[in-house]
Amino acid sequence: MATSTYPSLLYLWNSRTLYLGPLFEPIRMKNGAASLAVALSGTMDVVHEDGSERVRCRSFLVPAGTAFYADTGDALIANCMLDVLGQDYDALYGNMQNAGENPKRDISYTLKNEAHFIAVLTQLYQSQFDSVSAATYLNQLMESSINEDVTGNTVDPRIIEIIEFIKSNIDQNISVEALASKVNISVPHLLRIFKSQTGVPIRRFRLWHRLYVASEYMAKTGNLTSAALHAGFSDASHFLHTFQDMVGMRASLLLNQPNKISIITES
Repeated sequence: MATSTYPSLLYLWNSRTLYLGPLFEPIRMKNGAASLAVALSGTMDVVHEDGSERVRCRSFLVPAGTAFYADTGDALIANCMLDVLGQDYDALYGNMQNAGENPKRDISYTLKNEAHFIAVLTQLYQSQFDSVSAATYLNQLMESSINEDVTGNTVDPRIIEIIEFIKSNIDQNISVEALASKVNISVPHLLRIFKSQTGVPIRRFRLWHRLYVASEYMAKTGNLTSAALHAGFSDASHFLHTFQDMVGMRASLLLNQPNKISIITES
């Protein structure tokens, strides 16, 4: 089992999350947000859900909702869950040497400025920064990937409103009908544009954000059951099942790893 000189870090921000450290076992997941993984040491083996050929790399970019398997071995990993509206993803997609033909489904491999990403993320990991300093480093790193020739998707203000409304009422299972009514569109149209904008259905986004809320609350209180209930899960078991399904590893393994972990929130 991989260990490190430094404790692992899990940064929880409203727009992104960032994990730095070893993963301890292969992961199989269908994430609720687009993600970028970078091996700070060693390499990773990645397989798309359709069983395509295994790719060995040091960085890969996954669109939201795409299932994949990754074996990181003993590598130290930086795994960043990107902003739900896809602006990070669009910038990074234009910065991949081997970009997938279908940006909404295919995994892309190898950042063009991979060495720079590895150096900055390694510095961030070894420095064990606080939330504000780490966010500044990550923002600057993302900005270094912006390709002015790449045009990103236009952000639909109705989807922004729905996302903020879900976040503000995370413990409630607000119906799709009520959400559609709030922005004055039909249910089929809402379902279509939400999936197009975020890459995932509304239900999966709601579960994804509940994981974030529960993890943030647990970091502050240390109580898994109360964190699960606070975020709208029926119980701790529901939270743990959702965590493994969407993050690809057992929460117990992540939280009780040999080299320990620091969970750092915005507040």
